[in-house]
Amino acid sequence: MIPLLLLLALGGLMQAARSFSPDISIAGTELAFGYLLLAAYFTAKIISRFGLPKLTGYLTAGVISGPFVFGLVTKDMAYSLRVVSDTATAIIALEAGSELQLKKIRPLVPTLRAMTIFAVIGAMFVITGCLYAMRPWLAVFDGMDAKQSLGVALVIGVALSAQSPAVVMALLAETRAEGPFSSTILASVVVADLVVILCFSIASAITSTIIGGDLDVLATILSVSWELFGSMIFGVAVGMLIGAYLISVKKGAALFALLVCVVVAEIGARMHLDPLIVLLASGIWLRNFSRADATDLLHGFESAQLPVFLVFFALAGSKIDIYMLWASILPVAALALVRASSFFAGAKLACRITHAPEVVRKYGWFGLVPQAGLALALALVLIKTFPSFGSGAAVILFGVVGFNECIAPIILRIMLIRSGEAGKKQGVDFAAGGH
Repeated sequence: MIPLLLLLALGGLMQAARSFSPDISIAGTELAFGYLLLAAYFTAKIISRFGLPKLTGYLTAGVISGPFVFGLVTKDMAYSLRVVSDTATAIIALEAGSELQLKKIRPLVPTLRAMTIFAVIGAMFVITGCLYAMRPWLAVFDGMDAKQSLGVALVIGVALSAQSPAVVMALLAETRAEGPFSSTILASVVVADLVVILCFSIASAITSTIIGGDLDVLATILSVSWELFGSMIFGVAVGMLIGAYLISVKKGAALFALLVCVVVAEIGARMHLDPLIVLLASGIWLRNFSRADATDLLHGFESAQLPVFLVFFALAGSKIDIYMLWASILPVAALALVRASSFFAGAKLACRITHAPEVVRKYGWFGLVPQAGLALALALVLIKTFPSFGSGAAVILFGVVGFNECIAPIILRIMLIRSGEAGKKQGVDFAAGGH
């Protein structure tokens, strides 16, 4: 009862503060940050009493507070907080990379490779086919011939196949899960997102040619190579820098790594590098190839995990237009079902032919289902790159992502508990404890 009263009081204070100062400024940005932090915290506290994941509470707080419901956090406020969201993505990527111990996942490599081929890449083609078949009911295909529709369906299908390391990391932290299933889903979403980024670049080039633009093949190859491999190389360099700091200075390592995340998040896009890939590569290097002890860095990040997850997912929730989602619920639900079914069939086949552990065979497919940051980022890329159909494509992407954000974390948490791996991770994670 007390968290609910505090949440209502917080909402009243936010509304009062905005009525006095409606203009966006630095103070308004700080106000939105503080409000989302507290609102997500108390909402998660209430939600968790019903056996739901705290992540659902963070998203719910963002939806209710966002511009599409009560408008306590406006679109301008959310946009002004993009540096927080970008930095949070970088931190989560660094942690995800640092959690991947290649020695532990080496026995799972055949399964991961097969899941990437059959589940992730397979899903791209299945979703593309579904979109093409549904084109009479989707406004984005209006006025397009069959060839153009196929190109647009391809680029949307690839974008819809994106996963969410952030959601997986948040739920692994909350449940303190550790084991073959946990390792597999974390590794699979990391690898899958790298594949999606590469395939999206290729699909965009193909669609650009079909829609009517002249394509510079060499420039496209160089651009894709720089974004993917350049980000990896830059990430290894960043990992070496953090590792050198851990070895030589030691004190303040978490603060230094946080500073690096902020810098990479800010300059990465301007250099046409992907901050997600950069920090993933940094974390993998630190954990598996550096002489530095990445465990110390992860422990230093424990106290930062909770506010990172709170604000990151609250901001993600604020982008969900529940009215648009409701208006398009049938095609969105159909696409979400096709997407999940593709992952299910592909992962089951991959696990069977590679003789994966029973727990991975049973639950591993669902780690690919949750969506968040990458899919939303790809929607924005579509709007910018393809003005003719980008907005319509973004509506589909936002709808499916919103649908999955509402449902997938709940199911994944249940699967982590049923797998028997929840609570097996040593130590108490600040992001999972006591709130």
